[in-house]
Amino acid sequence: MGKSIDKILEFFEIVRELRKKCPWDREQTIKSLTNNLLEESYEMIYEVEKNDRDKLREEIGDLILVILMMLAILEEEGEDLNKIIGNAIEKIIKRHPHVFGKEEIKTAEDVVSLWEKRKNKDWEKEGKELPALLRAYKIQKRARRKGFDWNDVSGVYEKVKEELDELKKSEDKMEEYGDLLFVVAHIGNFLDINPEIALMKACDKFVRRFSRLEKIADKKDLKKFSLKELDELWEKVKKEEKDI
Repeated sequence: MGKSIDKILEFFEIVRELRKKCPWDREQTIKSLTNNLLEESYEMIYEVEKNDRDKLREEIGDLILVILMMLAILEEEGEDLNKIIGNAIEKIIKRHPHVFGKEEIKTAEDVVSLWEKRKNKDWEKEGKELPALLRAYKIQKRARRKGFDWNDVSGVYEKVKEELDELKKSEDKMEEYGDLLFVVAHIGNFLDINPEIALMKACDKFVRRFSRLEKIADKKDLKKFSLKELDELWEKVKKEEKDI
């Protein structure tokens, strides 16, 4: 562990040098780095889902770089890094009385219940910083823990049908479309699937299949194909994947 800490400190010193000597790094701010933070986080998640350990190591390193850069900027602006880390340590200890105190907790679900009681967060602020799909998932997970939910996933499936019908009939398409997406995100709570990751995988799958479709079409303008022809090509691509 000691050698690992030494490497992190060495990394931080390198970041400090970058802030002094590299024009691009010197211009960065906490705000400008938020895009990098988001991108690196998603790239890391992507490699986790692919189960590519070599790529995962690389992406974790990139993520650590962004975080250390942010810490270096805060330090330059007069923030006490010891206080920032100290507050994080204090928060972790308070949230784990079963580890650092005398409270007895046996299951992971009990731990989550304890956290919910201690947070007592205003509902209006719940997940406000998250992408909307992930926020919908988190809000409904919290409501579910409080007993406000269907007994099983079949109730959510019926609600999806109901919201889809309302979308077809309603003049306020924006509101009804939002309601539909909100319910669809909740299916993930029953299936233990993060909707953000599921959608990320679906996007990757579509891009992969569409790229293959274009190759099969021999770079011809897809607009010149009939819908039936495109559907046949699409099914061919799907079959190729299943046969691999």
